[in-house]
Amino acid sequence: MNTLHFKYAVEVERTGSITQAAENLYMGQPNLSKAIMELEDTLGFQIFARTSKGVLPTEKGNRFLSYAKNVLAQIEKMEALSDENTDHQSLSLVISRSGYIASAAAKFAGGLDPSGKIRLNVRETNAVQVIGCVASGAFGLGVVRYKQLHEKYFLDYISDKELDVIPFWEFDSMVTASKRNFSSVEDYQRLCEMTPIVYGDESIPYLSFGEVRREAKSPAADRAVFVYDRSTALEFLDLLADTYMLTSPALSCELDKYGLMQKKYEIPNERCKDVIVFQKGYKFSDADRKFIDLLSEIKNEIELTLR
Repeated sequence: MNTLHFKYAVEVERTGSITQAAENLYMGQPNLSKAIMELEDTLGFQIFARTSKGVLPTEKGNRFLSYAKNVLAQIEKMEALSDENTDHQSLSLVISRSGYIASAAAKFAGGLDPSGKIRLNVRETNAVQVIGCVASGAFGLGVVRYKQLHEKYFLDYISDKELDVIPFWEFDSMVTASKRNFSSVEDYQRLCEMTPIVYGDESIPYLSFGEVRREAKSPAADRAVFVYDRSTALEFLDLLADTYMLTSPALSCELDKYGLMQKKYEIPNERCKDVIVFQKGYKFSDADRKFIDLLSEIKNEIELTLR
């Protein structure tokens, strides 16, 4: 029995879709379907029931997936033993898309000894994916962002995934736009006439896709530009007139780098929270602690500028 097939099955369960799981695993959908069927043939029972809405674990499938996750977690711990007696500089991190978090990861990378062994695994994605990546064991540490309005949904989901959580930062979203656009952003009414740039794949546990999309367009309910990575968002802020994003507060040096400015407006339901998630029993490495220290330093520096 190939443990790689365990990873495939866990990813299918996490996404509820063989097509999406195949995309996440960077493989063809037919190959993933074949691997799952081979695994089911080996086991002698169906792991998933195929429905019109996707795939759902069967009763035995749920039990198998629980065991598979434990096996994968144990394998990861065994592999980690090989690094304990080496000089690897390593960090396994998955984060919500955020400038200050990415800056901390970059600062961590910049402090590594280039002559030593380096193993960095850093991914930016949406909040639900961050939780899933940590729960599956693909990444050791995650930073999740959600609106305070949705805190119950996220904390319930994190608990369902049997993860531990450490609250990190609570803040009001800032209106971020190019410097040339800010001259026309006089008040909240003017902001409502502008076009928001938002991440199109953001989701909220236990809410439908339509409900999430309707919220994502606020405050301009009849227009939005959807993007899927920070680099595209930054390009659009620079190139598209009358656009803005709601983001976490940022250092002035980071804003200057991209020709941006920030301003705080009284926007309903835009209080956000960043939390750190990890598997229960996870042992923080020196690298994990160093990253969190850098994250705290940047957060504290930003908070000083806001006073």
